[in-house]
Amino acid sequence: MPRRMGRGLCLLGSFLVCIAIVCFGSLAGAQTAEPATPMPAAPASSDRPLVVGLSPVPPFVIKSSSAQGGSDWDGIGVHLWREVAHELNLDYQWREVQPNDAIAQLNAGDLDVALVTATASRVQQVDFTQSYFAATLGIATQRQQQVWNVVKAVLSPRFLRICLWLSLVLVVVGFACWLFERHANEDMFNKSPGRGVWDGFWWAGVTMTTIGYGDKAPKTVGGRILALLWMLVAMGLTASLTASITSVLVLDQGIQPLRVQQLQTKQVGSIANTTVANYLQQEQIQFQSFATPEAGLKAVDEGRIDAFVYGTASLQTLNQDEFQTRLQINDTGIQVNQYAFALPTNSPLRKPLNQQILQEISESGWQSMLQRYLPESR
Repeated sequence: MPRRMGRGLCLLGSFLVCIAIVCFGSLAGAQTAEPATPMPAAPASSDRPLVVGLSPVPPFVIKSSSAQGGSDWDGIGVHLWREVAHELNLDYQWREVQPNDAIAQLNAGDLDVALVTATASRVQQVDFTQSYFAATLGIATQRQQQVWNVVKAVLSPRFLRICLWLSLVLVVVGFACWLFERHANEDMFNKSPGRGVWDGFWWAGVTMTTIGYGDKAPKTVGGRILALLWMLVAMGLTASLTASITSVLVLDQGIQPLRVQQLQTKQVGSIANTTVANYLQQEQIQFQSFATPEAGLKAVDEGRIDAFVYGTASLQTLNQDEFQTRLQINDTGIQVNQYAFALPTNSPLRKPLNQQILQEISESGWQSMLQRYLPESR
């Protein structure tokens, strides 16, 4: 009996061991077959460095000569790319290209990245990263002499016509007041027509401007009714007169910076096939085309055109570096360009670049860097 029980226990033990082996093997197989958690896709590695195309567009891309005789690059876009490439451990080399050739070279595979502006036509051809700067439309004009402009405004035909019509109104009102007061108020309104009308003219002028010296005032009922009516009319007349004089002194004579609407009557320059040029065409503003912003600013400086329209940041930089701030740069606040990095369509670099660009421009040092490159508006 004990021998039979021993055999039974051995068989039971063997059976339990087999079950344990089978269960352990199934669990191990299940763990092996479980799919691993997918890792974020990284840019495809390459033996050659990335080719980054760029062309001079101060202050975003600034070209200077290096000590070795080659070209050295600086600027907002160049600085940002260096930071991004360093963080992503990207090897690259610069290649200078013509501004209009960068997109074609991206599509042809000659470039991996290009530092250009993102326009509607370019977005349809290639991919762009997150924008790092929004450029506004600027207007460059000759710096005006304020005193001389005021003198010209005062002597302008329009201002003289305003003064003539106002004088006629004052004479009529003053003459009417003298008719009421010439007998009852001789102390203030002389009885003789010549001096009396002059007294009335003076009274009408100081009453209209609300100065009211008090040296002359009507005493008759008719004169006081006339004075009351004249004060009411003069309130509206003064408002209209102020607007007209402001228009002559400030807008017509260029004391105030040009606005976009005023460009329709000016000789304007810009660069063809740009976002700024498209905006001017939409506003029906005719412009003369220039090859570079420097050429357009030179035309303004020499008086061959009245205004050159381009990105405010570029105009301010060129005005400071090339023209010793001789020109006036007016920022309209109208957004025209987005600066970003252009990539071939479906480039694996886009996602990591976007993430790093957002990280860089959100840091406090980004604003300090912009202030270093962007000159103050003058």
